[in-house]
Amino acid sequence: MIQTDPRIIKIIIAILALSCALFFLFFRLGQYALWDDEATTALFAQSVWRTGDTHAKLDHNLIAYNSGSELRGLRNRYIPPLSFYLAAPFVGSSTEGGSAFAARLPFAICGFLTVIMMLFWLWKSGAPISTWLLTVAGILGNVSLMLYARQCRYYSVAILFVTVLAFLYIYRDGRKRTLLAVILISAVLLASNYMIYAAVYACFAVDYFFWGRKIKPLRNLELAVIFIPQIAVGVLLVSIYNPLGMDHIWGKSTVSWLTGKVILFLWNLRDLNSCEHGVGLLILLAPILYLYAKDKRLLRAPIAILTYILTVTLLSPQQVGLGLLPVATVRYLAPLIPLCIFTAVISIQALTVRAKWLAIPLAILAFSTNVLHGGPLVGIDEKTHFSSIIAQGRFRSTVAEFIQELLTPPPSAYRAAADWINENVEDKQTVAVMPGYATYPLMFHAPKATYAWQLKEKSGQFNELPDIHFFGKIPSDFIIAFGPYISHVKGFIQDWKTKGINYDQVGRLDVYWYDLTRPELFWHSFHEIENYSLDGQAIYIFKIDRK
Repeated sequence: MIQTDPRIIKIIIAILALSCALFFLFFRLGQYALWDDEATTALFAQSVWRTGDTHAKLDHNLIAYNSGSELRGLRNRYIPPLSFYLAAPFVGSSTEGGSAFAARLPFAICGFLTVIMMLFWLWKSGAPISTWLLTVAGILGNVSLMLYARQCRYYSVAILFVTVLAFLYIYRDGRKRTLLAVILISAVLLASNYMIYAAVYACFAVDYFFWGRKIKPLRNLELAVIFIPQIAVGVLLVSIYNPLGMDHIWGKSTVSWLTGKVILFLWNLRDLNSCEHGVGLLILLAPILYLYAKDKRLLRAPIAILTYILTVTLLSPQQVGLGLLPVATVRYLAPLIPLCIFTAVISIQALTVRAKWLAIPLAILAFSTNVLHGGPLVGIDEKTHFSSIIAQGRFRSTVAEFIQELLTPPPSAYRAAADWINENVEDKQTVAVMPGYATYPLMFHAPKATYAWQLKEKSGQFNELPDIHFFGKIPSDFIIAFGPYISHVKGFIQDWKTKGINYDQVGRLDVYWYDLTRPELFWHSFHEIENYSLDGQAIYIFKIDRK
């Protein structure tokens, strides 16, 4: 009987997996307009391409999110800069309105490289074909992994380099080139997100203390070679891009520090599962399965997950309290996705050790549905269309809904508004946008307008800026109101009317006002929002009457 070489089977599995990943990551990548944070990343990337630095002044426009709270000396000095510099060559050549595809492309490539890295890890470890099948099911069934990689943000970069660092940690060999790779990749990770960097090294420290030093101990010289350059790079980065002292961006907590951290830790655990980063039930079962499987990975993996979440919780600036969003900033947990997939795979293998035929059906249930996640504990309220803590009780195949979205994507509110501006607004005419965060997708996709009213007061670094950038100081040519913000805009218009300045409504875009395209599943809708009110949930456009 002819025996098929297992290596050939693994190569075929890898080719099929990569083909599916290409579809998930790149198909219609530019379909939606950039959403809020994506747009500011792309705008600062344009500025980097032109000036070499994160200048807030971009032609006739100003990038001043949250009243310029991220700026120092009219430069972004709050956010670690890697994502700006990575996107810069892709968006830098755009002149007539930004390309969402170009902005997202480098990050989607990082997502694809992550998939390649995970498959290479399987190859390096000599994993059997059964493990290949389970892991590939986990990769292709993890919609969050694909969504994070389809964003013009740091997410996919962090996921990729955390995965590479974990590989280098597990297969550390003490060679100079390996140490150099660790140093360079760590520096890149630090420049993408400080908290993720700290959480990853906390995981390495805990794992090394309990297991790693017994398996492959590091010499003191190796530790010095690894950490001294990183400390130097870290000091340099933080001296320029320093988020400390900017907690006001997140709101104010109404509970004690300790209570807030306990609540946030529980939210992180809940939302890691609810956003399907990992299969919560299988992660919880892993330490129990260790008791009879005696596979140390069943302890090492969940301890690493808990260490990461605890570190992020302690370092996170997110505040907890009444009036604040009752969900975790789960995007900081995105780099855990490959580890969560691995944990689920070894848990499935331990559960089915005496009935191996059950492994594939269990993997399909775990990775292609949310049944083992308990359904969406946090999701989009069908009445308000905002995320809320609701037991929706709706089980789904998330990957099937994702495929359906790719094939028949919902309309984009930001795209519709930007198209209207490009068609109806003349160069440098002024446009005020409500809410303020909706300004930046329009600024990126329709840059010929001058976007008004981003700043609260004229002081400090903003002293020399034109009056149009300050809220309500002078009237703008157009006002665009998204959804419920129409009530605020009508109040402003009434105030202007008392001063002899009139606005007329010149348009209404009949599309649901908010783009539910973020990667966090509790802020993502796979379907078009249809049951909305044209009186308060569309997009409304007003023009000043200069007669």
